Amino acid sequence: MSERLFIRLGASSEQACSWLVWSEQEQEIIASGEVKDAAALASLTERAGNRPVDVLVPSSAITLTSVELPEKGQRQAIQALPFMLEESLAENVDKLHFVPGPRTDGALSVAVVAHQQMQDWMSWLSDADLKVKSIVPDCLALPLDGCQWAAIQFNEEYLVRTGEGSGVSLTRDWLDLVLPKMFPEGQETQVTVAGHSELAFAGTDIKPQALELPMLVLAKGILSAPLNLLSGIYTPKRDYGKNLVLWRNVAIVIGVALVLGLMNKGLNIHQMNTEQARLKAESEAIYKQAVPGSSRIVNLRSQMDKKLRSMQGSGGGSEFFTMLQGLEPAFTQVPELKPLTLRFDSARGELRMQVTAKSYAQVEQFKTIVSASYKLDSGAMNSGEDSVTSTLTLRSK
Repeated sequence: MSERLFIRLGASSEQACSWLVWSEQEQEIIASGEVKDAAALASLTERAGNRPVDVLVPSSAITLTSVELPEKGQRQAIQALPFMLEESLAENVDKLHFVPGPRTDGALSVAVVAHQQMQDWMSWLSDADLKVKSIVPDCLALPLDGCQWAAIQFNEEYLVRTGEGSGVSLTRDWLDLVLPKMFPEGQETQVTVAGHSELAFAGTDIKPQALELPMLVLAKGILSAPLNLLSGIYTPKRDYGKNLVLWRNVAIVIGVALVLGLMNKGLNIHQMNTEQARLKAESEAIYKQAVPGSSRIVNLRSQMDKKLRSMQGSGGGSEFFTMLQGLEPAFTQVPELKPLTLRFDSARGELRMQVTAKSYAQVEQFKTIVSASYKLDSGAMNSGEDSVTSTLTLRSK
């Protein structure tokens, strides 16, 4: 089947887990949502079916670093990674899991995660009877799209990929402090960033990408991620159990057939020795063998101001403000509906925004009011545990 289930876990069992079902064949979202904690992952077992699950984990729980490799003996050097990185890590290397990533200019990218953290993730998935195909740090699933970096806002976090095998997860409080220290030394031009959400990073050249749900962006990118944490002792074992059960039943049938055949042949031989006149060979019964087959807004006012200032620079500021004023009655009549993102395309004269509300009815009420003044295109509505999100595109009539 072409449908795949993607899950983004938290660092602790109390944190919410996002999920998405994506159809590769239809190129569309089948379903998406969020479960409140790791214990609720069992509710996704039926959606997964017998298909393997691709898992994203928070980069904040992982150390993404690099190490210079010698020109000779690189295989031996990879085996010695724990000792090469020992001085730069606060924890005992015996308690850490090391996963080599891609090489760039002689430097090898390395992901380091605590065994206890890996065991926690594996335990949550196992308890939910979910078969894991890959576990990838979330920032490394961001497509670079020809840029030096890539970034996206995911709830209250900013995921930033800074190379083939490097990246970080930052909160807004740490973003302005940490980001400038990550710029390449000696680079005179601004760092190009593939922006998969509305971003404003000082000292960077943001290249806006198509606005999609963060989970969809990561789900598409996980398929080409540069490393998989399921390596070494965590490499998945081949699932022979199901096939063994099916073949065991076939073996029983064959065994019974052999036993019956031997008994019948013995009886025929006995009858030949005692009653040759009445002897007649009996054919053995043939048994058919069954072939197993089948199979979030922290500060709306502050974020809005920044986005408005950036939009004004595109030359369509007055039209943008006119459209915002026209939306005021709709927001007043449906106060429960809030905008998550706003993007104005002056060339096309359209305003795209992602909104959230408590129910489908509130979104429909908002659309009805807006339709009276604007041409409206709406995307699919996705529901979480206590909210509904949708994407709306507005144009002047």
